[in-house]
Amino acid sequence: MALNTTTKSTGGLVFKKRGQNDLKKIMIFGLDGSGKSTFAEKYCKEHNLHPVCIDIDDTNFTDVPIVEIDTSSDLMTFRSMKDTIDLIAAEEQFDTIIIDGVTSLLEMLVSKGKGLSKYSDRAERFQDLLRKIQSSGKNIIWIGQADMEVIYNADHQSNKQVIKINSMVNEKYRCIKNDKGEYTHEVVKFRTFEGKTILEDNPIREICLNIKRELEADNVNVTKSSMRSKVIKDIKAGFIEESLRPDLIKYINQYCPEELD
Repeated sequence: MALNTTTKSTGGLVFKKRGQNDLKKIMIFGLDGSGKSTFAEKYCKEHNLHPVCIDIDDTNFTDVPIVEIDTSSDLMTFRSMKDTIDLIAAEEQFDTIIIDGVTSLLEMLVSKGKGLSKYSDRAERFQDLLRKIQSSGKNIIWIGQADMEVIYNADHQSNKQVIKINSMVNEKYRCIKNDKGEYTHEVVKFRTFEGKTILEDNPIREICLNIKRELEADNVNVTKSSMRSKVIKDIKAGFIEESLRPDLIKYINQYCPEELD
């Protein structure tokens, strides 16, 4: 079972001991039929993980055990997800939760409220689910469509929930079906537990860019101070690894927010 080891100081502070037992936070995304669910199953076998799947779209045909979710309404979807995560957290035979169909889940969490309130309801519900997942003691694998990749331009901005998932994961994979019909994948992001990150672009810049996007989505003025505060808040919430704090603060002090424009 993947659990964090903690130690106490003489002053009563509890410190996390980072290492090989840290929980995995993974995102797998791609177009329909690109082999995302199959790759997730393969990944779990290769890393000796014992997963259980919450299949939102009923499209997971792997051998991974699948739990029933009531998606009859937005409220029932939310309640059923909460209850299921609690039940999985109590099951010792599973150390990994696969949520297959993140895009659909986000759509189902939109309430029947009027105006923008239905989207604020979704944000609150999703944040609640994130807290439960974070405290479950399980690895998490998100499986979503191609729109799980963060897009930020004049024509479109990904919603805050998509940005949040992108900022919190340690590993990110894009699944692809090539012209020959072969299934493959590419590593978009891989952060080791030693704090090192393998990424095509500057990983620290990517995290800072996600922070900038979240602040803008929340209508918060983007400054060095607000970005530093967001880093500390996300570290405390478990969305960013503590080991990355020095590099993030240094990058913000030197380059942000101007370099991200």
